[in-house]
Amino acid sequence: MKPLIISGIGTALLLAASLTVADEAADLIAMDKAWGEAENAAAVESMLASDFVGVSGDGMADRAAFLADMDANPPPDGPYIAGDYRVHMLDADTAVMVHTAGEGDDAHYSLHVWQKHKGKWQVAATASVDMD
Repeated sequence: MKPLIISGIGTALLLAASLTVADEAADLIAMDKAWGEAENAAAVESMLASDFVGVSGDGMADRAAFLADMDANPPPDGPYIAGDYRVHMLDADTAVMVHTAGEGDDAHYSLHVWQKHKGKWQVAATASVDMD
């Protein structure tokens, strides 16, 4: 009887953990979409960690440079198109996300490292590669 009870408790814990991971992934995807739809840097500033680093075909940028570039280069007209999201939780406070974004000349792959700081998810690092 004890093995059956222990097995049932183990299954319940695994299900609860799976639901938590799914909720975290859904929250991160929603935050990424808000970032992609942002009109300016002020809308995403709080999403970026203080020690944020970004990498693209143009080089590397710290938080200030990334935000300045965002303000200098407004997003393309039209809706933000992103898909094929994959979120891998490394631990309770760290996640790696990859996805596709944009279309036409703006089509690219994105990789983000999300880190929970004081209970709030923030992007610690991002990288972007053109789909060419």
